Amino acid sequence: MKTSLPQPSHFRRTGVIVVVLLAVLVALLLGWQLRSIEHLATGQQQRSFVVDCDFDKFRQIMVRKNATAAIVEHTGMRLIGERIEGVVMDTSQDDRPLLNAIRGVTKTEVSAVKELMVQLENPMLEASELVLTQNADIHPDHIDVTTVSKGPAGRLKHYQTTLDAKPDPEGTRVALTVALDVLVNVPSLFKYRADAGVQQAADDAINGQAAAIEAFIGKHAGESFILPELMR
Repeated sequence: MKTSLPQPSHFRRTGVIVVVLLAVLVALLLGWQLRSIEHLATGQQQRSFVVDCDFDKFRQIMVRKNATAAIVEHTGMRLIGERIEGVVMDTSQDDRPLLNAIRGVTKTEVSAVKELMVQLENPMLEASELVLTQNADIHPDHIDVTTVSKGPAGRLKHYQTTLDAKPDPEGTRVALTVALDVLVNVPSLFKYRADAGVQQAADDAINGQAAAIEAFIGKHAGESFILPELMR
């Protein structure tokens, strides 16, 4: 009994079919990866540094000179309005609150809540304004400030920063954090680029804040009396 062997043309046809199927499969996979999707890109960063200014004067400058605008405007935003929502003062630990306040060694504790309205400078966020809530706790030996978005603004779904300051042998140690979530439309294959872009925004924001704080404190550190700045 004879067995017929496959003809070369049969192998060629089979090879062509396999190549075509692979090409179709690759095209489908590539098309799937290149489809545009909504992706929530996140960025987070933290930084700690020492400012050449003793803590008592640092606290006076931050409170009396209203550093909010100077800090915000180094993060791709511009302060366009602010409103105090509440202030609580505790003078129970300070036997001479007025005199000590004048001397800059107050023991009064202050908790304040502000609403901030900022203008966004990045058109890719598809929003012009963002509303923030700022909670500041001022103590004799440390300052805690948290600023967080009240809600989404365009593609910026969440924004939060914190500032913690305390005495340091070389002046005042400041710790900053920044976190933001941005909803982007991007090909699935390039989600990592969107993540990298938002992370870079967080890096730039925290570096801008650090530079703003150092410049703002340096501007007023040499003043003998830190006079209150009127609200704008």
